[in-house]
Amino acid sequence: MTTAAEKRTPDETARCIAKNAVPDVTEALELMRLQGPVEVGDVQDGDGTVLITLRSGDAYEFARWVRMRAPRKETSGRSHG
Repeated sequence: MTTAAEKRTPDETARCIAKNAVPDVTEALELMRLQGPVEVGDVQDGDGTVLITLRSGDAYEFARWVRMRAPRKETSGRSHG
């Protein structure tokens, strides 16, 4: 017996995964008190995409929030030029 998931193309599967991520991303933005639409985008290189649209002030706030929580990279002191 073939299930619906087995009948999906790779692109359909990628879109489905992206669609399933939308509620979690929406909730995360709401927890940060950021507003903006969260939508399923196109399939790129076999991966589904999730599009987030933020006002510029909210985008800066989001970037600051991520930078405060992201692991710090160590610099070697060498210049790359």
